[in-house]
Amino acid sequence: MGTPRVLVVDDDRDLCDLLSDFLVEEGYEVTTAYAGQEAIDAARRSTPDAVLLDLLLPDISGVLVGRALREIPGAGNLPIVIISGDRAALARSTAELGAHSFLEKPFSLTAVRAAVDDALARGSDANGPR
Repeated sequence: MGTPRVLVVDDDRDLCDLLSDFLVEEGYEVTTAYAGQEAIDAARRSTPDAVLLDLLLPDISGVLVGRALREIPGAGNLPIVIISGDRAALARSTAELGAHSFLEKPFSLTAVRAAVDDALARGSDANGPR
């Protein structure tokens, strides 16, 4: 597998850019999206290996975005890590979407790295080598 590709989706541009910069420094190829449809379009252009997905987006709910991402050919087992500040929504949405894990805001960059690494490991187990 080449450089892992991560799609970071959050309408908080500062947070999205911070996560992107951090993950790039950690050796990932990162695409950012600040809205749901933008994320779906980006994933259709280049299917990511994992997604960090906020639940509250300005145009489409994160759950609907996650479902749409998984409908992209070859992305049925796409590992998704839910990020949100709403604890109740995290648990409900993680189960509803079948997400690999979740991060409650605020979170540390160390936790982000661990969640992405775990999601990528599980995704490669489910999908086999790319």
